Amino acid sequence: MIRRVITTALMAGALAPLATTLPGPVPCCELRYRVRPVPESRAIEVALDLHGFEGDSLILARASDRPLIGLLNEDPEVAGVRRGRWSLVDGAPRWSFPRPPGGWDDRVRIRYRLGVTAERPFNAWSVGMASDLLYAPAAALFLVPELPEQRARHAPIRVRWSLPADWTVMAGWESDAFHGARTLVKTNVLAGEIVEERASVCGLEVALGVHGEWDFAPDTLASDLASLACAARLRLGGSKVERYMVTLVRARFPVTSGNRNGPRSIGFVHRSPDGSPPPTRLLAHEIVHLWQRFDAPTWFQEGVNDYMAVRLAREAGLLDEEAYLERFATIDSIYRAHPKSGEWTFAQEAREAPPFGSSDTYLAYRKGAIVGLALDRELRLRTGGRADLAALWREMNARAAWGKVAWTDAEISARAASLAGGGFGHFFDLYVEGTTPLPPSKALLANLPPPADPVPRGGFATVAPLVRIALALAVSHAGTPR
Repeated sequence: MIRRVITTALMAGALAPLATTLPGPVPCCELRYRVRPVPESRAIEVALDLHGFEGDSLILARASDRPLIGLLNEDPEVAGVRRGRWSLVDGAPRWSFPRPPGGWDDRVRIRYRLGVTAERPFNAWSVGMASDLLYAPAAALFLVPELPEQRARHAPIRVRWSLPADWTVMAGWESDAFHGARTLVKTNVLAGEIVEERASVCGLEVALGVHGEWDFAPDTLASDLASLACAARLRLGGSKVERYMVTLVRARFPVTSGNRNGPRSIGFVHRSPDGSPPPTRLLAHEIVHLWQRFDAPTWFQEGVNDYMAVRLAREAGLLDEEAYLERFATIDSIYRAHPKSGEWTFAQEAREAPPFGSSDTYLAYRKGAIVGLALDRELRLRTGGRADLAALWREMNARAAWGKVAWTDAEISARAASLAGGGFGHFFDLYVEGTTPLPPSKALLANLPPPADPVPRGGFATVAPLVRIALALAVSHAGTPR
């Protein structure tokens, strides 16, 4: 196996321009970031030029409320404008600058400096700089102007970077434009030698950017991701994206974390004491996120995602029947052992639970996965297998068309009822808006009717044979060094 170094140009790839959700042109805006590291002071200087802005006030925000390293020395400065007003909104810092008397210049010049350190790793996504590696989501590096009109219309906003030569941008969108619902804060930025593993199947390609040496074979990981993407495409519907970009970097302490970065990119930060790769469930969980072109309450966005991820991992042949059942048994036991399982609804947990815990600490993840299994079972039993959770997923995606569509509990219930030909109000009252214990996962999986193939293909009743055939015919890996 020969691997090749990923260049910045290769990885800063290109989503075709998308239409806004409302008619009419949206001229604003273009952002130009110029980044200069200052290694001796463990800092990064950022110059941001904002073109085409006409608002009454300019608000710069760090979109993440995670405890990332903050700004050094001084607040951001805007040329020709008096000092900004600092505030916090939902835990995220922001700076507000008033419109100058003569109006905004065509180029609004913004300057600030960030501290970058690996000394206090709050979590896997903190900014960190070692001798040869910088890894951070753009939320930690870039302040982003708040552009409410563009966000409301899901309008494209052009962004350009001028980065040091050895930095790589793993963009979550194609071309140099991002959209209001999938902002540039979901971009990963890396420095150091990044090598690539590739696998192709079902007309999809996964490019895995790897940093460092690992005890497992990254090319196998790339193949697993490709087979999961193939299963997702066959079960959850086609995608406008044909090339997915994944990063794998080493955490600074034992942890495994994954993050979706827009409609085509995933990042994994991983370190395991025994040298094992990221678990199949996590790989599948992030792949399934790429097939979520909608926003939904956390129990569905994350928990039902977890159920679908395990299901697709089985359909892709990455879990055998024993491992499949064992995984659900583990999820079920974590849910039932939760100290608030009989007290908190999902809505109560969202209000009262502390932030930044592991997924095992939240009912939305673990109970949500069992709710997903139960919802899938209800749909299959009521329709004799003609409809299932994947059919509901495809209908939710169809309304989104890559735009920002937020589903409420009531809307999900109504859409499920339309597929099943009967109401889901009682189901949602008990398990989503209530605290009634769910049946054990073993009972929910027993005698579960097989789902209908979303697209009839020569008599195959499940996705797994299709994935295995495609893999046997089409898997390939990276070629010569660049």
